[in-house]
Amino acid sequence: MFKLKSKEFIIQSKLLYWYKKNKRSLPWRKLKKNNLPDPYYVMISEFMLQQTTINAVVLRFKDFVNFWPSIKKLSTINENQILQFWSGLGYYARAKNLFKTTKIISLKFKNIIPNNYEDLIKLPGVGDYTAKAILGIGFNQPVMPVDANIERILSRLYALKKPINKIKKNILKLAELYISKKQSSSLIQAFMDYGSIICVPINPKCNICIIADYCEANKKKITNIIPLKKKSLKEKPKKYTRAYVILSKNNEVLVRRRSTSGMLPSMLEVPNDQWTSDKKMLVKDRILKLYKKKLMNCNSIIYSFSHFNLEIDIFVSWCRKRKIHNYKWIPLNKVSRSGMPTVMKKIVTAATN
Repeated sequence: MFKLKSKEFIIQSKLLYWYKKNKRSLPWRKLKKNNLPDPYYVMISEFMLQQTTINAVVLRFKDFVNFWPSIKKLSTINENQILQFWSGLGYYARAKNLFKTTKIISLKFKNIIPNNYEDLIKLPGVGDYTAKAILGIGFNQPVMPVDANIERILSRLYALKKPINKIKKNILKLAELYISKKQSSSLIQAFMDYGSIICVPINPKCNICIIADYCEANKKKITNIIPLKKKSLKEKPKKYTRAYVILSKNNEVLVRRRSTSGMLPSMLEVPNDQWTSDKKMLVKDRILKLYKKKLMNCNSIIYSFSHFNLEIDIFVSWCRKRKIHNYKWIPLNKVSRSGMPTVMKKIVTAATN
């Protein structure tokens, strides 16, 4: 007597077949002789993709692995080099964690990325998802990392009518039903691509979906409302600062490094007041004591971070160049390539345009 194939097995088979014909061409998916992606490539891409779109990462990834094609090469650089490269990708804590993780892998694991969960999960910046992504995609181990695409597909397949944050445990249990013992790497990436191309967040393409017959949300005509959205959040809180763009007659701008902790750690910045939620509490930055010439208020901008908006009053002054401890001057025409975070580049642009 033949055993009936489960819904999960059929979905696996269909997605694997679809993936062979429709997979996205992404630079970190380049296969090695063992027909698997390089675990190093997988790790770098996963750090970069945290809270950043694929399109933004693709070009930067190529540059990154051209500069540092291996753990061994990456482990020889200093933190400022990786932070400078990371400019524009945002969430700079990821770069610091990647730097720390690389040092640990170099020293403790002789430049070889661990292939077990227990060692990976202890690395800075590596959570459950990233550890399983490295194991599943890079080493073809039987795991199922759950990203936003997989959450969305599973919540629709089983018509889970609650916000994702309310059903995390349910989704993790369902994900275990889709673990592949032999084709883990391809199946994980098939899920990811299917969620990016077919089972998209808004207006999913149910009319061409190859697993629509097995989707409870499709049967109930509720795919457009699943996953349920969290109630709209209140308006982002606002913080305030003043930034001081001090220019030399040679068209150079004065910069320094931020603290190693807090927002934008160790990044280059123009002098600015400490950020505060009460504009009345702003205290002028100490650099102003070195410049008696009055600064001119030239502009104001608002820069949006993920959790708050920063309102910046910008002041500018042209002064004689002088050496200052812990500060340096960089040419204006090199600001875009300086490794300064985007917010600082926007400040300089607003002051000089």
